[in-house]
Amino acid sequence: MSFLIPTHEQARAGLRAMKTVLTAAGELAPIRREALLAIQRHLLRTEFDLDALGPITPEELAAALDEPALRTQLIGGMVTLTLTSDVVDDAEQAAIEGFAAALAVESTTLAQLRNFQTERLMALRFDVIRRSLAGPALKQLYEDQGFLGMVKNFGSFAGLWENTALAERYRGLANYPEGTLGKELWRFYGANDFKFPGEKHGPPEGLLTHDLSHILGGYGTDFASEGLVLAFQAGYRRQDPFSVLVFLLLNGQHGLRLTAFADPARGFYNDKPGAIDEVVRAFARGARVTVDLTDHWDFWAVMDRPVAELRREYGIEPWTA
Repeated sequence: MSFLIPTHEQARAGLRAMKTVLTAAGELAPIRREALLAIQRHLLRTEFDLDALGPITPEELAAALDEPALRTQLIGGMVTLTLTSDVVDDAEQAAIEGFAAALAVESTTLAQLRNFQTERLMALRFDVIRRSLAGPALKQLYEDQGFLGMVKNFGSFAGLWENTALAERYRGLANYPEGTLGKELWRFYGANDFKFPGEKHGPPEGLLTHDLSHILGGYGTDFASEGLVLAFQAGYRRQDPFSVLVFLLLNGQHGLRLTAFADPARGFYNDKPGAIDEVVRAFARGARVTVDLTDHWDFWAVMDRPVAELRREYGIEPWTA
């Protein structure tokens, strides 16, 4: 499991710290309150009275958390929570900087927040993309297929040609048994009028884990569901999971276009009761998955296996809206 579960007292200290950050510039915004309550409910499994939790100093937090990985996780959570609102106040960033210094943490998400606050958007885009999902996926594609494979994949994505051999392999999924991952992927692409990898304008094969996560997780393809899939993937990812959440919120809450694959929106989660709760729940669900599907998962080796069987094997819990 990627998300580290703190002890009861560590959880209390962490919640106090997150609340301290989120109230550094004033009252706790409703969307952030919802996020903190969701973290308690779905991740920490605690029932602290949020209103009764007082502030905590960086020194007190450092004394309560001595595990480096847990410290890094908390700073990543703080950065993510600040991005749930439309604007990140300088006082909130300063509070995170103070906690990070006391915990001796220099996290990638904190560097991303600094770039966001100083409007270094080119550096921000580059760092978020290379650390979230697309960058590692394309790196793995290069490792698996080499430079020529990259050229073929991106040539077909750009519509320059069809990689017929690859496209035919995916079209052949139509002949897989009902209920298998391969057949469900074929149905998913057909239902959404998507192009297969290898076809003109089809996605690079290295990004297929995202589409397969739609199927294994049982998520749709509307804007809200795309956010849930990303949160689900962030949960099961072992490296830089919070960079995926930063990507999600920059794209869906702050209207920042990061890739050609994701249309941006501004303030999508505003005035949508339960929306942030669902994102946290999807992350928590992913955190309980037993395998990182972004880390050299050979999906072709399991295309002929039933989806229900794979969900049980990977520890993917049932999802209800």
